[in-house]
Amino acid sequence: MIGLVLAGGQSRRFGVDKATYALPGHPANVVSAVKRLLPLCEQVTVVANPANQRQIQALVGDRATVILDPEPFLGEGPVAGILAACQSGAKELLLSPCDYPNLTTQSMRVLAGQPMRYLQVAGKNHYTLAHFQTDQETVQAWLSGGQRRLQDFLKGALHCQPLVINADPKEFTNYNQRSSV
Repeated sequence: MIGLVLAGGQSRRFGVDKATYALPGHPANVVSAVKRLLPLCEQVTVVANPANQRQIQALVGDRATVILDPEPFLGEGPVAGILAACQSGAKELLLSPCDYPNLTTQSMRVLAGQPMRYLQVAGKNHYTLAHFQTDQETVQAWLSGGQRRLQDFLKGALHCQPLVINADPKEFTNYNQRSSV
């Protein structure tokens, strides 16, 4: 299983790059995400964007491989990142965003044991926290058909189901604005 960290967003609402941002007293968000996945995965891959790729590589060092979305889907969202991972040979992915600083390895461990699932906590679906198997052809066909939403890909193309876990909802807060940090 490959851990795939989504770190290629534009961070428009956050104001600065969320992946490389460090909360006070914490490592950069992308470093925390990589560390969470390392004990659970054979390898960790980070999907970056051209603007943050070098900085992310410097932050994660040899703990993770850093890749970009493939052309013509550069900057087209998480499903493009999944395609990039599949083009690198990944078939089974444990997906995690970089902007859940309170997320624990334990919650990811529960998800890692349940393929074809995305997490649901306190009635809220977290599609960027998912474990599934797919292949390059499936993802390529989805994107080529004009589809971009991760939720639709997981449910429509892969038939993933929610995995309801009882956890502290604060663990699943994703920070989209620095004022919420």
